[in-house]
Amino acid sequence: MLKAAMVALVVSAGLSCTQVMANAESAPAHRHPVNVAEIAYQDSYIAKRRFSGRAVAAQRSALAFELPGTVEAVEVESGQQVAAGDVLVSLDSRLLQAQAAEVDAALVENRASLNKNIRDLERQRSLKTKGYSAQQAIDDLTAQGKVLRAQRERLEAQRRAVELRLEKSVLKAPFSGEVVAKSVDVGVTVKEGQPALEIVEIGDTEAVIGIPEVLYSAVSNVDEVTVRGFFGETQATVVSVSQTVNPNTLTHSVRIRFPADVAIADGSIVYMLVDQTINQRGFWLPLSSLLEGYRGTWSVFALNQDNTLEKRSVSPLYQEGGRVFVEGELDDGSQVVINGVHRYAAGQIVQVAEQ
Repeated sequence: MLKAAMVALVVSAGLSCTQVMANAESAPAHRHPVNVAEIAYQDSYIAKRRFSGRAVAAQRSALAFELPGTVEAVEVESGQQVAAGDVLVSLDSRLLQAQAAEVDAALVENRASLNKNIRDLERQRSLKTKGYSAQQAIDDLTAQGKVLRAQRERLEAQRRAVELRLEKSVLKAPFSGEVVAKSVDVGVTVKEGQPALEIVEIGDTEAVIGIPEVLYSAVSNVDEVTVRGFFGETQATVVSVSQTVNPNTLTHSVRIRFPADVAIADGSIVYMLVDQTINQRGFWLPLSSLLEGYRGTWSVFALNQDNTLEKRSVSPLYQEGGRVFVEGELDDGSQVVINGVHRYAAGQIVQVAEQ
């Protein structure tokens, strides 16, 4: 009796297990939802090229005295901003002022002598009409007048020369800008042509940037280009594009000018952005859709007709932000997994998530 009960229990348990396994096999497998995008082929793409250069002031001058002398006053320091015409450095001009005073005194004396000569000549001519003066006296006074006038011209030239030397004893700002270097101090004796200050213009900044020959037409045919720097992004005016290629860098030099309202320090690094059209057939994909393979190869997961994942090789050509332009073994309109690719495997059956 007991034996028969045990046999019945075993048979019942076996039938239950078989039924559970059958139910498990008949249940549908879970399919992971995936985000996909349809690829769209295009015959070319636009690559944003970036070229660097340095911002430079439109005017930069090393100021020096044309005459030797001793520095009497320095009105500015490095880093100080100045306006056009401001006095920057002065030389001791006492000797020149003494020369000017000497010439002025000689001019006064000459003027008095010339006035006397004119009066004497008029008197002699008046007397001659009355027969009381000889022609010789008139001739002598006429010659003396010519000498005095020549002396006056020479003295006036000397006075202008002294004035010019006095003017050149003072260094003035040729334009509004900033003093970037000072190499003299009060009491220092300077030579002719010795630099005293260096000044750069403020508010009119340019940059010279080299571009490859393939982009010459792209830049030479536009009036403005996009430039980036610490100031952000702005449009700069294309001043000129050299037609010749620099033999050292094999580039064309592009001179650009920044807007006046963009504050750019002299010497700052700036970047010029240029759009280049590349004639290459391919398609755009999110960067997150790529799988890195062996020795630098790349692939993506594509869905076939029954939603099975297949690995397809692609070759990245250009990256821009979070997307990449590739060429690969895919048909136009194919669906590609765009994220979470490391969670899936080739041959896995998935379902397309609701977008």
